Formats: sequence, C-alpha cells, structure tokens
Amino acid sequence: MESLVYILLASYNGAQYIEKQLDSIIAQTHTNWRLLIRDDGSTDSTLSIIKKYVNIDNRIKIIDEDKAVKGNGACQNFAHLMEAAVAQDASFIQFSDQDDYWFSNKIELLLSTIINSKSSMVYSDFLYADEKLNELPASVQKAKSSFAFPSFKNGIVQNHVYGCTMMIDGILAKTCMPIPEVAENHDYWIALVASGIGAKIHHLEKPLMLYRQHSNNVTGSFKDHYILSRIERFLFRFTILRKNELKKINMLKGLDEQLNKKLMVTNKSLLDGFFNALKKGNISIVLYCIKNKIKRHSFMSTIIYFITLCNLPKTQKK
Repeated sequence: MESLVYILLASYNGAQYIEKQLDSIIAQTHTNWRLLIRDDGSTDSTLSIIKKYVNIDNRIKIIDEDKAVKGNGACQNFAHLMEAAVAQDASFIQFSDQDDYWFSNKIELLLSTIINSKSSMVYSDFLYADEKLNELPASVQKAKSSFAFPSFKNGIVQNHVYGCTMMIDGILAKTCMPIPEVAENHDYWIALVASGIGAKIHHLEKPLMLYRQHSNNVTGSFKDHYILSRIERFLFRFTILRKNELKKINMLKGLDEQLNKKLMVTNKSLLDGFFNALKKGNISIVLYCIKNKIKRHSFMSTIIYFITLCNLPKTQKK
C-alpha cells in the first residue's frame, strides 16, 4: 500500500490563486494523501472555494474552522497544522503555499527520495513563474534561485529551504514541535532543527513546482529618480534588515532554549560562540563570523549582513 502523505496548506485571502494549486494537488500521481487546510481569517472567497473542494474530494479537510483566534500569520498557521498532523501520527508531511502549482509527480518523487535515501528531510528545486504561472526566463531563474545545502552554519545567517519544496518524516516533525512564536517562518525553523540535530537532509536537484511571483510583492513606495529618494529607499531597507535580523536572533535564542542538549555538540558550540561574540560588540561578531565562515550566499549580501549585525540595538547584544 502507498504511504500516506499529509499536506499542510495555510490559507489567507488566496481566492485569486488557490484553485489552481488545489487542482495540481488533486492531479498528483501519488494518490494516498490527506490535505489539511487552516484558514487564517480570510475576508475574500477563499474559504468558500476550499469548502467546494472539500465536498468534491474527501481527502481534503478544514481544521480549526470554528476557532476564534485568527490572524496570527502564516508561521503560526502552519504551526497549528503541524500540531494536527503530528497528533494524527503522520509519517510524512509536506507543506503547500496557496498560490503555487505542483507538477504531477511532486509527491511521488519526494516520497521515493526520502524513503530510498533514508533521510529525515528532502527538498527539491522549483521554477519561478509570473502571476499567470508562465515560467520566468532562464536568466531570472539562475539569478534568483538559491538551493545551497542547509547546514546549520548557513542557517544562522539565512534560510535556504522553502517549505513548499520540502517533505519531512514524522520523527523530525515531532522534534520540531512546538513551533514557537519567535520562529521567523515554519520552514526556517524546521531547517534549523533538522540541521541543528544532525538529521539527514537530501536535496533533490529537480524542479517539482512553479513558484508564483506576485506583482504586489514588489514595493513601489520609493522612486529611484532622485538622490533623496534613493537615500530614503536605502534607509527604509536598512530598517527592515535590522528588524529581520532581530527576529532571527530571537529565533536562534528560542532554538537554543528549546533543543539545547538535542543540538549536535559542534552546533551548540557554534551558536554559543555566536551569542558571546554578539555580546562583545561590533568587531567581535564580524571576526567570529569570518573565522567560522558564517556568511550569506554572496559577498555583497555578506557585507550588508555584517553591517546590520554591527548596528543592532545594544539590548540585543546582552
């Protein structure tokens, strides 16, 4: 009998795109799956569309529909879905965004890979697509894609694994629970836990889905025509970078507290050293990162990362 795969989909105001994604899941060559959907308080017709599919296919279920607390964001939405899947003793779990499109063999290939490679987590490549799911040019794919192996050292700096590309086994899922509120994203948390405890991770170098790019994801708040506007844009971006870095540091602290002895000794030591260097001040954290080869995917982004670390509020360095 085919292994049962749980698919977790967190929805919110996705009426414009969600039908295509649900259709792509229903069209999977691997048919033994269960789709759990949790809506985070949509104000459009998302929930009505989902209910239509629930009536069409009994493998699709809505959870927490009557829960009063909504609007906690995608990460905690997925956290509730993970709790539901773990409670049902799921052996294999996948994550679905509401606006992507899965190739028909996605579940089949990820499942065979995680079983045959005896891994705790596998993840695939993807192809960027425009709003209408037309593949973007090869030059864009190459420029934007990053499929680096998610070592714990890499994870301190940035997440390399998108949740919509991964499959994890039930043991890793239980180890990840609970996903705390300090987690930046559910997929980032899972990748950190997996690499932190030394779980086996396998990268399937094959695109298995279209990753839709939204036109409204591109901010147009600042124009580049004038020097003043460029300065405003830089300061705006730097403020966002600092805010994101503070979130990441709080997540790393949460990871250290929650896993602690479950972390590999080398990873625990690396994390402790990172926190200690952060306390000492600007040059210490930069030197520590350089010494331990903690860096982002490019030279320029690494420099920006170092500058951001050096300009964090002092309260975060204690």
